[in-house]
Amino acid sequence: MESQHEKRISFRRSLAIMVKTLASMVLIAMCVTTGKEGFDFFFALTIILWLPLLLVSLIITLCNLRMRDTYQRAIVLWGVGNFLLLGFSWWLDNRLSNQVEADNLVAHYCEHERELWNLVDYTRAAMDSGAYLDIEFDGRKVERFLTHTANGEYKGGWSSQGPINAVEIGASIGLTADEIEGIRQRLKAADCISISLTNYGLDNGVSIPMTTYGMADSVAACGNRRAVRDINIVEIGRMRYMMSAYYYNLYRYPMSDSTWNHLLLDDCTRIPVCDTMALEYGSPAFGSECYPLKSEIVRRLNLKERKSGVQ
Repeated sequence: MESQHEKRISFRRSLAIMVKTLASMVLIAMCVTTGKEGFDFFFALTIILWLPLLLVSLIITLCNLRMRDTYQRAIVLWGVGNFLLLGFSWWLDNRLSNQVEADNLVAHYCEHERELWNLVDYTRAAMDSGAYLDIEFDGRKVERFLTHTANGEYKGGWSSQGPINAVEIGASIGLTADEIEGIRQRLKAADCISISLTNYGLDNGVSIPMTTYGMADSVAACGNRRAVRDINIVEIGRMRYMMSAYYYNLYRYPMSDSTWNHLLLDDCTRIPVCDTMALEYGSPAFGSECYPLKSEIVRRLNLKERKSGVQ
């Protein structure tokens, strides 16, 4: 029969294996979900649990550094594997963080400007006149698809709520399956994830009908998410980062001095970079949020208030 001492050792080792297993599962989940909406918020809520878990896992590894038997050698190697997973998750997070630096966003826009405007022109031409579109992809999967017709009909879906019938939703504003795929491919070519626009041609006098979803000619919104502000501004989603996302606002006509100054001084969510593009920060989960470190970015990019008068 096992002695009490052997039973205690067996129990402690079983407990240690359980802790190491849980720590590995957390680290793998961190690697898989880094930068994806919702998951980072989950980890933020459970940080009081998984940080102590990782700390205990580290202590268990250190306590077995002598590696006297197969169990201790396995625990130490396991700990090295967990350390590599933690380092990989930090590398992924830093990589995404670098991608959303304002300088890199501007460089990306300059590199893909032609593809971005090709996307805009293709999408606008494919839609029915007077329609509204907001679509986001994750690879080949449609994450969000919202439409609004000129006569007030709304259709939409979120992948979190169930499968999206993209063909049915797209048909409401004249988009075929091939045209939806064409939008996806052009977003991919521009290395972006979403596009929101209203197809009213170039007629500044046309306004968007008010609906129960809060769409108006000055602010268009579906759920918690802001879309284009007027008919000559297109919003293209560059990428998600944690619970937030970064967008390009593309202006078909150069923005006026008054618009430039408003974005620079009064609108905390956007940063005007050139006459036809502004950066925007927002949260698909929580709505409008101020652009992180906007004043520092404005200073670094040497963006100035315009004094030449209002156009």
